[in-house]
Amino acid sequence: MSVELEIDILDYLKDHMKELIPVQGLSIGFKAPSSEGKAWRPDFAASVSYKKLRFKLIGEIIAQQSSSIFKTKLSLLKSHAGKGEGLVPLIVAKYLSPDRRKQCQEEDVSFLDLSGNVFLEFGSLYIERIGFPNRFPEKRRRRSPFSDKASLILRAAFSDIKKVWGVRELAQSVGLDPGFVSRMAQELEKRNYVSRDASKLKLRDPKSLLEDWVREYDYKRNQEIRYFSLAKGPEQIIDKLIAARIPNDLPYALGLHAGANLVDPYAVYNEVHIYIQNKGAINRFAEKLKLREAREGANLIFMLPYYKYSVFYGKQKIRKMWVVSDLQLYLDLYNYPVRGLEQAEHLYEKRLKQIIEG
Repeated sequence: MSVELEIDILDYLKDHMKELIPVQGLSIGFKAPSSEGKAWRPDFAASVSYKKLRFKLIGEIIAQQSSSIFKTKLSLLKSHAGKGEGLVPLIVAKYLSPDRRKQCQEEDVSFLDLSGNVFLEFGSLYIERIGFPNRFPEKRRRRSPFSDKASLILRAAFSDIKKVWGVRELAQSVGLDPGFVSRMAQELEKRNYVSRDASKLKLRDPKSLLEDWVREYDYKRNQEIRYFSLAKGPEQIIDKLIAARIPNDLPYALGLHAGANLVDPYAVYNEVHIYIQNKGAINRFAEKLKLREAREGANLIFMLPYYKYSVFYGKQKIRKMWVVSDLQLYLDLYNYPVRGLEQAEHLYEKRLKQIIEG
């Protein structure tokens, strides 16, 4: 079954409620929610009875994997539920990750997903069933704002959080077709990442957007070509690179720990990663630095980027070496297994937080 729209999720919920919450004696009757004269109302309401308990569920449906939409709905639901006695807020989705389930419980909001995970608490009633896998894995989005070319739009927007962009201005800034930028702008607006003001675009929730980006990004998609350099450690390798005076016609940029160490050192590391445009450029590096390929024991790793168009956007020069942008460093390091997360969090606190959170 394909469950894509909020109405589909609600219909599925109504038809399978007894399977999703298999508690004998629990009765749930759905009804249209009352707006009570307010501009906002929940997606659905339901009367619940269990033994002598009587209460009302007010629910919000999450149909997209957008952190911005999730946080907005969670906040609205919690605020509305606090205005009446016997109101229990409930988040419903096809699938809720452990992190989102945890966020719901921290906010005292119940949850239920169509994959079988549920947490519902009121009075003496306590239901918790978790650990069920996603029964509705999403197909790869055709219009992901985190794809290579589309990410140029985000990178430009992140370069000036407060700037309001016209579609043509934005397209010209990153060298993309205005029609493509317009289509991606619609997708960004749909996910609640941007707002429109007189047909111009502005980032609405950059922090949530970045959370979703690192969730979808995987540095392992880069193709690695591994070399060994005769050096006592990564610092000496970087010194060799500086001394080599790499010509301007050889596009490259340090990434991961080596790049972050030049920007704002924090974590200890053993390998130097360099983004490079093509294999021909790698051969020029290898000749210049007298490198040898090494499947094991490599300490200098060249990466042919799967972000071919965007990885060098916003690169910066530090100690005469090109380094990818702080944003790219954060994306690469966040899920990197060897001390990546702590370096990423340090980079966020020291460099990105003020830009993204103001």
